[in-house]
Amino acid sequence: MMWHSVQSRAHNSPMARIPEPPSSCTFPMGGAIFRLSLAVGLALAVFFAARPPAQAAEPDPWFGRDKVMHLTVSFALAGTSYATAAGCTKRTGVRILSGAGVAFSAGIAKELYDQYRGRGFSGRDMTWDAIGTTTGTLVAWLVDRYLL
Repeated sequence: MMWHSVQSRAHNSPMARIPEPPSSCTFPMGGAIFRLSLAVGLALAVFFAARPPAQAAEPDPWFGRDKVMHLTVSFALAGTSYATAAGCTKRTGVRILSGAGVAFSAGIAKELYDQYRGRGFSGRDMTWDAIGTTTGTLVAWLVDRYLL
């Protein structure tokens, strides 16, 4: 009797109404977004890396090779994570949260690592991470919505 009441409550819970993801996710549009993310990221990296290094008076300038890496890695992670989620769910919100969540979490992890190693937490690096995450997620969503 007790088992039956637990079972019936489980079927009425909100989690019981969420459909299970397919056992194997496919990537119908993941390749296109990945290639686009990689191409834009590499183009930005080459553009900024080709510039001569700035002679900055401050140790953490707003523009530099380090900031380009934050931008491009966040961009690529956001686009790739969006594409991966697209292979597993049709929900646009989940795709966006996956792309943005993975990329921004990686940026936070990098800054926490820098803090631990004694280099300090950089708000400027986080700003570039946010710009790359937002741009990568937006580009992936636009490709998903209008090109595929």
